[in-house]
Amino acid sequence: MDQSQVSSGGTVAQLQFKAIDEKPFEVEGLTLTPLPVWHGRPFTCFGFRFGDVCYISDVSEIPGETARLVEGCGLLILDALRPESTHGSHFTIEQAIEHVRLLRPKRTLFTDMAHDIDHEPVDQWLHGLKKSDGLDIRLAYDGLRVPVDL
Repeated sequence: MDQSQVSSGGTVAQLQFKAIDEKPFEVEGLTLTPLPVWHGRPFTCFGFRFGDVCYISDVSEIPGETARLVEGCGLLILDALRPESTHGSHFTIEQAIEHVRLLRPKRTLFTDMAHDIDHEPVDQWLHGLKKSDGLDIRLAYDGLRVPVDL
């Protein structure tokens, strides 16, 4: 880190960077499996699977090889930027729902929402998909805590 670029009153944390690739790796005894996804072609980024949880933000497309690593997970946390209006590097809510239909996680939380989502009505509409379509989807929110068994 370039210490000369620190703004007043701040310091730069001492970080130990380690490059990762598509192979699983361990952090503090927890195995993480990278989930390569497109973040607007030609840019790739990683989501991660740890235990029965899959976290995929900043995604515009999930390749088939990655989808196989996600299918049927217990909790999927997935990018859903906004309704209808497409974006080059993020799923719309509708695109995210279609991926939930394909991946069939037990439960899904949408994240990375833009400011133009009216949280309460959209969350209630998504909640209604459980009864109509068997999809357990809700919007995440700041401060949400989700207990998981690892």
